[in-house]
Amino acid sequence: MIHRYLHDILTAGIAAVTAEPDIIEEILEWNWVIDSTEMEAVKTYFAANGFNVVNGYPRQDSRFPLIAIILGEEGEGEGYLGDFAGAVADVDDPYYREDIEGAIWSHNYRLPIFSEHPDITAAYYEIAKYSILTGLETLTADGCFAYHIIGADLAPDPRYMPEHLFGRQLLFSCSREFQTIVRGSRFHKAFQLAGISLDSGESQGEVGHVKQKVTVYTEES
Repeated sequence: MIHRYLHDILTAGIAAVTAEPDIIEEILEWNWVIDSTEMEAVKTYFAANGFNVVNGYPRQDSRFPLIAIILGEEGEGEGYLGDFAGAVADVDDPYYREDIEGAIWSHNYRLPIFSEHPDITAAYYEIAKYSILTGLETLTADGCFAYHIIGADLAPDPRYMPEHLFGRQLLFSCSREFQTIVRGSRFHKAFQLAGISLDSGESQGEVGHVKQKVTVYTEES
């Protein structure tokens, strides 16, 4: 479900650029020293065409230019000791005191950007990168961490995109906890034997194979 978080921060970043187009100058001119003519051309193109965000592979009816959010792979990266991740601590939660099991999962997403012009694709790539970097705080609030972002050009491939489009791709990875509640586990706790009591007249032989580890003192001792 990380794709929903990515969709939210990409949409928010694009909305910020739409509301304040001078952010494009901040992204391109400050970082890459783009001349004013090309800068105005990018801003004009952005105002006219926008920047669409789609989940999954682009489809024939998708509106370009766009960025797609595609799950590359994910998997358990780090487990807890015995998979035990704590217990529900909220006394108002119906699962209060139930055990929680879980692990740290790593998530890897491919974020290809497509447009009809290589320079526009390069500029939109930077806008997408800006949106992710400014949205990391939001992702952290959603429980994500350990971010890694890299990028590369995409070779034309008619199996996945029309031949007249140009593509560049961001590769985004992060980690997040995946947890499940062990229903009924609190009742097992209630009936666990935590200790044993012997009165002065019993010996360890009378309560099974209990080994005497300490000297038992009685009042007579």
